[in-house]
Amino acid sequence: MSLIDLMTMGKPNLELRKKILARISEYAPQDCFKCLRCTSGCTALKLLELKPHEIVSLVKFGFIDELITSDIIWTCATCLKCKERCPQRATPYDVIMMLRNLAVEQEAKVPEAHLKTVSQILETGLAQTEQKVITKDGKSLSREELGLPSIKYPSDMFKTVFLKAETEE
Repeated sequence: MSLIDLMTMGKPNLELRKKILARISEYAPQDCFKCLRCTSGCTALKLLELKPHEIVSLVKFGFIDELITSDIIWTCATCLKCKERCPQRATPYDVIMMLRNLAVEQEAKVPEAHLKTVSQILETGLAQTEQKVITKDGKSLSREELGLPSIKYPSDMFKTVFLKAETEE
């Protein structure tokens, strides 16, 4: 879906726009002047249908519904380069994270891989399970066999705090 399609198919949702701008007021998308520093440093640029500065522009204009129902916001690699590079602190990262939160809140299309990761974090406190390493000669070695310390799993308090952070507005 192109930028033109998003803007011609929908109408701005000014209430959602206000909600997003209020939540991320510290990182003001309205201050973006399209210097393209965020886009030029984007790790996932080749995968994105819209460039990071275009996503910020769509939020500025109020095209929130179109973004939260698309796959565009889930393609971001969350590398934070845009946040480091933005001279105005109008970072696409914060905008995209807010859009993702809204998508989950509104039960929009959330990729299965994202849901699995959240489930994994709730179960173990880790985004990935421990994996063995395969050596050149095909041997499978665990952390212990490699002389690495064992992973300390978070306490149940972590799950409580994580769930609270996920449900906060």
